[in-house]
This record gives sequence, C-alpha cells and structure tokens, in this order.
Amino acid sequence: MNIMIIEDQRDVVDMLRLNWSDSRDRLDCLASVKLANRFIHSNELAAYDCILIDINLTDGSGLEVLRSARARSDIPIIMISGAGDADSRADAISVGADDYVMKPFSVKELRARVHRLHAARLGRDAVRQGLAFKVGNIECDIGRLSMDFDGASQPLTALEGRILQVLHACAGEDCPKSCIARQALFREYDPRDKTIDVYINRLRGKLAELDAASGEVIKTIRGVGYRLSKIQ
Repeated sequence: MNIMIIEDQRDVVDMLRLNWSDSRDRLDCLASVKLANRFIHSNELAAYDCILIDINLTDGSGLEVLRSARARSDIPIIMISGAGDADSRADAISVGADDYVMKPFSVKELRARVHRLHAARLGRDAVRQGLAFKVGNIECDIGRLSMDFDGASQPLTALEGRILQVLHACAGEDCPKSCIARQALFREYDPRDKTIDVYINRLRGKLAELDAASGEVIKTIRGVGYRLSKIQ
C-alpha cells in the first residue's frame, strides 16, 4: 500500500516508520496544510491507498484537508488527534473521515485499521467496476480476458486486463503512470522502464483491429500518463 501521512510532528512520523511492520507498505509524509492541498489537487492522489491526517496542523486545520480530499476521492482517510472527545470524533466522521485515532496510539492497531479500510475499498471497487465494461464501442471482459465487437474478438493478457481496469477506474480523468505501475505491474514506476508504454501501444492496436474509433480512446497525457476517453 501507498500511505500519505499529513503530520507536522516529526517524532510521530518517525515512530510510524520505525514501527510499521509491513515492509511492503510505503509511507510518505507532508508537514503542512499548504503541501497537503497541493497534493490533494494533483494527479498523485490517485496513486495512494490511504491518508492519515493530524487534526491540528501548524498552518491550519486537518479537517479542512479532510474536506478537500473527500471532495475529490473516496480514498480511506483516518484522522489523528492529540486531544478530542466524542463530539470532535463525530465532527471528523461527518466531514468524511473513515476512522479516528487518539495519540498515543498503537502503530500495530493503526496498521490493522488501514489495511481493513483498504480491503473494504477494494471490495467496493470490484462490485462497482465489475469485470466487464466498455472501452469505446468494445466490450471488455476481464474475467474471460477477451475484447469483443461486432462478432470479432481479441484476447487479452492478464497484465493488459489489469491496465484496462486501472484506466477504466479513472475513466475521463488523467491516470498517472505511477498509478498504473503500482496497481497493474505491482511495482513503483521507473521513468526508464517503458513497459507501460509498450502495453498501452499493444492495447491500442488490439482495440483498433476491432474498431478503428475505439483505438483512439486511450489518450496520452504528456508528462502524466494516459486518459481513457469517450469516442468523439
């Protein structure tokens, strides 16, 4: 998982990194509302699986960060507070927090909560997206690893299917290469690695063989990644 920590107390961030027992998780940190808002309104938000937000930040309120993040994404968000009561927890939940923890907290318990929220989100996404959807005019069935149009079919590899799923989940919006790398290739994005570009070109070719117009729906967004658009 990729986890963003929005926390201005360095000792808390260091404690989380030192005691977070799952080495497969990546923990990044931002220490101000200003930096947090820049992150939330960037394409990188889509590459993260959970956000931890301290309610009391030096330059503003973590609740405002929460409100901005929730307006743009359904990413799991856990609020962290050094002081609070039932009313403050209720306020955070009403603004859109998925969970709330008080300092001092158990890192092991927090990690379990993060993974539980992530698993629940994956379950919701699977139901919402399903394994069959349309790309342009073409029916894509990820379960069967097949694309079909007008009686003709094209097979998909498992990786091609995962890339299509990631693009479809972001349909109409920019999809960063970093997001595709993490969710489809299961590794961090390396600008020197052209694997994603090669597979995108293969997908465009397969789509175009079935329907020329559908071959144009995967747009290149220079400096970012790709966008799955509708046929014009």
